[in-house]
Amino acid sequence: MNIILYAGMSYLITAIIAFGVIGVIVGISKFLSQPSE
Repeated sequence: MNIILYAGMSYLITAIIAFGVIGVIVGISKFLSQPSE
């Protein structure tokens, strides 16, 4: 039971970090694609 819980939490944390990184990259690319001249 403990191993399953640990694996689930690890997967959840990894997914949150992955979505966070993707969100930052998308935000930066959108910010750069719109020149504020």
